[in-house]
Amino acid sequence: MNTRSSVSIAIVSDNALAREGLRRILEGDEFTVVESHASSCALASLEERVGNPEIVILDVGDDEEICAEVEASQRSLPSSKIVVLSNDFNFDLMFEAFKSGVDAYIVKRIDCEALIGSLRLVHLGEKVMPSELAKGFPSRWSGKMAPSMSEREVVSLLSEREIETLRFLILGSPNKVIAGHLDISEATVKVHVKAILRKLGAQNRTQAAIWAVKNGIELKQAELIAANGADDASPDVAPEVVAAS
Repeated sequence: MNTRSSVSIAIVSDNALAREGLRRILEGDEFTVVESHASSCALASLEERVGNPEIVILDVGDDEEICAEVEASQRSLPSSKIVVLSNDFNFDLMFEAFKSGVDAYIVKRIDCEALIGSLRLVHLGEKVMPSELAKGFPSRWSGKMAPSMSEREVVSLLSEREIETLRFLILGSPNKVIAGHLDISEATVKVHVKAILRKLGAQNRTQAAIWAVKNGIELKQAELIAANGADDASPDVAPEVVAAS
C-alpha cells in the first residue's frame, strides 16, 4: 500500500508497453503513478480528476515532438516537474528542452535504479542531465565553457542551490565557508560544485566563477557581508574573476 509521502507521477507515452513498463518499475511506497496517457493533451483535465501530479514523465517516440509535448504539459500542469525520456542523446534537443523548462532529460538506456535515483533528485528540486553530456561538451565547444546565456537559460541549466553555490565560488569561498552559510554539509557542497563544473564544462572553480560573472549572476548583499567576515575565505580569487570578465 502506498504511503502518504509517495511522489505522484503521471506518465505520457505513445507506446502502451512503455507506459505499462514504467508503471511497474515505479509503483511502490516511494512513487504513485496516478495516470498514464498516450498524449499530453489528456493532461488538461488531470488536475480536476486526481489532483496535480508532482512529476510528469514524457516518453515521446518522436524526439522532435518533445518540446511541443513539454509546452502542452506545462500549460496543463504548470506546477508539475517535467522529466523527458529520449530515445538517444541529442545535445541540441536537450538544450532546447531545458530552455523550455524541463527538470530532467534522461536517455532511455538508463537502468531502473538510476531512473529512480534521478526522479528522487528531480523531486528534491535538482536538474538532471544524461551522462552523455560529459562527452558532448568537448565536441561542441572544443574544451571551452558553455556560451553566454540569458537569465532564463541559466535557471534552466542550474538548480537554485547550484546557483547559490556558484555565487560563493565568485567570492573564492572554500567548501567549509559555503557549507556554513548555506547550512549544508561540506560533502553536499562538493556534490554541487562537481555538478556545476560538469554542466558548465569548466575545468576548475575559477573558470566556473568567470562564467558566472560573464553571465550576470549577481552577488547578494548578505553573501558579500558573509564573505568579507569569513576568516578562511580566499581573498585572491574574486579580483581575478572580475579582471577576467
